Parts: sequence; C-alpha cells; structure tokens
Amino acid sequence: MAFQKPTVSKISTDIKDLTIYIRTLKKFGKSTLFRDTILEKYGDAARGMLIGLGAEMGYTLLDNLNRTHVETWQELEEIKDWLIDKKGVEHNIEMVAFDVVDEFFPILEKEVIRQANLENPKKPVSSIKAAYGGYNAGVEKAQQMAKDYFLELKKAGIGVWAIAHTKFKNVKQKGDIDDGYQSLSSTLNSNYESVFGDVFDCVLTGFIDRAVEDETIEVGDKEKTIHHATDEIRKLYFRGTTFVDAGCRFADGSVPEFLVFDQPNMAKNFIHTLEEGMRLSRSGNVSESEFKQIQNEDKKEVKEIVSEPKKADIPVIETLIEDDEAVVDEAKNMELLTEIRSKYKTTTPDNKGKVKAELETIGAKSMNKDLPTKVLQNIVNILNK
Repeated sequence: MAFQKPTVSKISTDIKDLTIYIRTLKKFGKSTLFRDTILEKYGDAARGMLIGLGAEMGYTLLDNLNRTHVETWQELEEIKDWLIDKKGVEHNIEMVAFDVVDEFFPILEKEVIRQANLENPKKPVSSIKAAYGGYNAGVEKAQQMAKDYFLELKKAGIGVWAIAHTKFKNVKQKGDIDDGYQSLSSTLNSNYESVFGDVFDCVLTGFIDRAVEDETIEVGDKEKTIHHATDEIRKLYFRGTTFVDAGCRFADGSVPEFLVFDQPNMAKNFIHTLEEGMRLSRSGNVSESEFKQIQNEDKKEVKEIVSEPKKADIPVIETLIEDDEAVVDEAKNMELLTEIRSKYKTTTPDNKGKVKAELETIGAKSMNKDLPTKVLQNIVNILNK
C-alpha cells in the first residue's frame, strides 16, 4: 500500500475531535460531565455513549444517559467494530466515554495472557508479567494493544473520553538527593498511564481544594490541634503544576490553568473552554464569531459530502455507469465511508474539488453506502494523495 502523502494540517474546531483523559477522585462528577456535554452539544443523549467497564457501574443514578456495559475483551472489540462499521446505519454516536479505565487494563491483561498461552501452550502463564517470556513483554503488549484500540476509534472520527481515578504519587527527578515531591496523578502504573499521555490530546485532573482552619483544644493536661475543613472548591486542571499532573496540546495560554466547578451543570463552560483553546491555538488571529462560522462551515461540509442515500440518486447512477463499475459492496462501502469521514475535513481544497468532480461523473451530489464501491475507492485514493 502506498504511503499517505503529507498535507498541511489545520486545527479542528469541534470538541468531538479531541481525545480526553479525565481523572479525578470518586464522585467528582466525571460521568455526569460527559452526559451533560453530550446533551449540551447535541441535545440528544443518543449522540454519545458511556461504556461501563468491569466492576464499575457508576451510572445507576444518571438519567438521560446512553450507556452500555462490557466485561470481556471480545465485547470491547465487538463494540469498537460496531461503533465504526455501523456509524450512520444503526447509530449516530459522536463521542464515547470509557468509565473507568482502571477496569480497562485488567480486562486487557486477561486477553494478553490468553493470546500468550495460545502461542505457547506448552508453557502456560497466569500473570501478565510472565506472558511472552517475561521481562515486561506482556505489559508492553497490553500497552500497544490499548494504544491501537483507542487510535482506531479516533481515526474513525469518534471522540473518545477515558475516565480514571486519582492518587498521589511520589515524583523524584534525576539528581534529587531527597525523596522528591507529591503529585496528583492517576491510579494506573506508568506503563498504562503513558497510553493516554502519548495518544490523547487532553489530560485533565480534578482536585478538591479545601480551606482548613486549625483549632487548639485541651485534652486533659495537654493541648491538641484539630483541623476543620471550612470550605472547598472543585477544580478541573487543564495545565500541570508541581502539585497536579495535567496538560493539553493547545498553544500556551489558550486555556486556563483550571476551571472551577461551581455550578450543577458545567458542560457549557467546559465545551467553551476547550473549543476556545482550539480557536486560540490557530496560527492566524480568528475572532469568536469567525471561529463559530468556521465551525458551522466544517459541520455543513462534512454533512453534505457524506450523507444518507437518496432514492432519487440510485437510478441516475445506474444509467451513467458501466455494468462492471456498478458493483455495490455495502460492507466495503461502510469501511470506505468511515475512512472518508475522518480524512475529508482535513484534506486540501484541491482534493475536495477532485472528490466533488468524481461524484459529478456519476450524477451524485453526496456519498452514501449505495454508491458503486469503485467510486468510493477512487475518492479514498484522492484523499490519500
């Protein structure tokens, strides 16, 4: 297969094009934020899906949430294939959240052990560290499989959230003579944590900043100091500090250090903060109104060029195409349309013109699964140039 020739990139304008890794302490409101973001962005719960993993079922009391639950790697593979292959056919899901990824890796480790035992049945193993001969080979295999899994969804144009819990970790830099310092990070080990640091656009960390007052009381003939929490502020960090591990791939200064969660529904502020980061990260100066116009044009362009089939299109195509070029492989067409969706909005204006010219040769104005497979393959070839 020929390599994909380079094109000049442009920053996306839609939050759904971001991969978001969000970790906080329990009951911070991570799943609620995802639910509210879908409703705020699309006004339709079915446009998003929360995937509960393993023993995590933190959505029981969340109303108006489109969700499912998986416990095996086979189920995770099936749901990924369904999300990609059935987009626009059985669902219109734009964003998915995996809740929580603390449960994702135990499921993945079981699969790695299973595959290792299939490859070497004479020496079966029961732990991830012993898989594939040990020396961390099993962990590295799981790490790569996780990256491939999330990247496949991202390349298909589906927004991905990974939700996790937090814990304090000791950070000791090279050359330090003391014990280092404490940083708020996730509960995952460094190998699995790097999956999200390498692949995801945003690493967000939630923290509750409590105001504490000291009170001295007498206990017998001794004095004792008691600490009272008098106030608390919930903060979601977009930028890292020496205390909180976080970060985003935005231009410096385009997003605040943190967003204060002081309202029941923070979705509108959350979406605005991230999409404002996109706007300010663009190389040219774009006002908020201009950016909003660009967003609308991007949505309109992709919607028009990849649409549901229209009955009126089909007889026109049949009269203009030779029989040997009119073969319609619906399964193959769905794969090609998924690839087209992910590449069309970032391709060059010249390529977009060639795509429209290709459609005009058969009398079609938009792409759908009922077009001849050869036509869609030609369009993919154009986008890969």
